[in-house]
Amino acid sequence: MVGAVFAVILIVGGGECLTMSTRTLSLPTDELAALVGGTGRAKSVWDEVRRGIEPLSSTSRITSKTRAALEAAGVKQFVPGHPEAVSVARDGTTKLLVRFDDGLAVETVLIPHLKLPRTTLCVSTQVGCDRGCGFCATAAMGLARNLTACEIAAQFYWAKDYATAAPLTNVVFMGMGDAGVNCDASAAAAVALTDHTKFGLARSKVTISTVGPSPTSFRVLAQSPGMLAWSVHAADDDLRRQLVPTQRYSLIELRAGLVDALASRPTVRMRTLMIAATLIQGVNDRDDDAVRLAEFVGPLVDVATKVLLDLIPVNAVDHAPHFQRPDHDRIFKFMDVLRRVEPRVHVAVRITRGDDECAACGQLAVKDSQARVVRRRQRLAAAAGSSSAAIS
Repeated sequence: MVGAVFAVILIVGGGECLTMSTRTLSLPTDELAALVGGTGRAKSVWDEVRRGIEPLSSTSRITSKTRAALEAAGVKQFVPGHPEAVSVARDGTTKLLVRFDDGLAVETVLIPHLKLPRTTLCVSTQVGCDRGCGFCATAAMGLARNLTACEIAAQFYWAKDYATAAPLTNVVFMGMGDAGVNCDASAAAAVALTDHTKFGLARSKVTISTVGPSPTSFRVLAQSPGMLAWSVHAADDDLRRQLVPTQRYSLIELRAGLVDALASRPTVRMRTLMIAATLIQGVNDRDDDAVRLAEFVGPLVDVATKVLLDLIPVNAVDHAPHFQRPDHDRIFKFMDVLRRVEPRVHVAVRITRGDDECAACGQLAVKDSQARVVRRRQRLAAAAGSSSAAIS
């Protein structure tokens, strides 16, 4: 009877129902305690999760009453999905394919630091993406569906076993999909990852990235724990629309939304901001592009505690062989111009990691989870159902 109370919780973007069985990792601790019959039992569930043990597995140490309460609520597996494949690049970067119950999958990437004893996990927020960035392999998939907060957080659980070089200490929402399109789930996942009763990451170790589909998306993400990151790519509207063809708002409107979002954050420390720009030879890597970008970020520097400009030399993708990365001299000239025009910003070039296993920025994609493949599968299933109904 207790489980029935938690049967249907809410509706998220895309129309799917979130039940207790799809909300496990993101369920507030007090709600989990009410479900299983006390804070001690709720704590025992999360003790197992942190140990890397599925709470409903045969090796779990939760009590029979706790197990019964979860099962009565329809929970068959507390941590969704399972790792299906793993590939390791020459530099130690590890790409993990996580498959979910509906057959769709995402890639998540473990990036061990080259010098320090820590590993960063790059998580996905959607199966595919609908932003259309021409230099990104995920965009070529189209969007199959949003991930739930539980599925986003589950990537951290599954990745921990593969962090053999150094422990997982940081999480970046920079994998497949856009956190700004899947705002609510991404924010809820960040809460679960930083909750001291759950995964317990420091807020300063979580970064949530988006291309900024709307000014509102920044405001929603600003309510979550973690640093915000905006993938700008170009500070000229016409050029940016070539790179991000789904841009609906002007850069000035988007920047205003981000300024408001940063100003709304409760502490000065939470106003640190990352601005990312993928550099493509002959497209957005000229000195004039650097000047416009530096001038554009000025109002953000005014409100943010610290602004880091993250320059990402474009990585090779099969569908866009004409996009090439600038040479080192051009990249460092671009950096020099940025620093000269806006000396308050911190500028860094992202080191390419895992590209020999297609695990670098912009290279993630799962062919059997492409939107068109999913739609075809759904059409065939619907046709089979219609045929069966007609026969009966």
